[in-house]
Amino acid sequence: MPADPSTIEKFVDSFMSSQIHQTFDKQQLQRAVDTSEAWLWRARAQVLLGLRDEISRADAKPSGDAQDSPLEAKLRAQNIPHSLRKMAADMPKTIPLAAQRAHEKGIIGEVEGGDFGIVVEMKEDNAVPTEQRRTATVPYSSLDPDHLDALRKIAESRFLAFAWALGKIDKWCPEKTAELVSINPMSALWTPGEN
Repeated sequence: MPADPSTIEKFVDSFMSSQIHQTFDKQQLQRAVDTSEAWLWRARAQVLLGLRDEISRADAKPSGDAQDSPLEAKLRAQNIPHSLRKMAADMPKTIPLAAQRAHEKGIIGEVEGGDFGIVVEMKEDNAVPTEQRRTATVPYSSLDPDHLDALRKIAESRFLAFAWALGKIDKWCPEKTAELVSINPMSALWTPGEN
């Protein structure tokens, strides 16, 4: 920071001008947005899978009770529409189709076990240098709940960052993520057309 207060404005302007006039490859940006949408879709699909068993149990119970079950109250509180029950039931069939489509379109790198492939580092002796450690690709659904939660948060953050940077939301607000379905007019995962 300059010591002379009269030079501050010039200093800040010189710094900001390099950020304002940055150029970017529109196709590269579009690919990044498409990838962000696909991973957010997969994270949301995992949440539906998690609710699937609860939904099935709740649907199997006779509704002789006028009061909502805890799940019904939770779904209503989270503004999850009743139509998602069918989506949750179909999700095990939809994920392999989405993974294959995303791979064919070049949005994800690998499909593993009919799911989005996640590259994980194998546990090794700490003496093995990082660059020599082995990796494996595993299905998204095979990760433990902590890793699934971390991936969901990463997907939500990237999606929110693109939505904010591209003007789809006017302020940085993580709560807005749930309101946004897609940055593109239609999620890149499901758009017809070129691969």
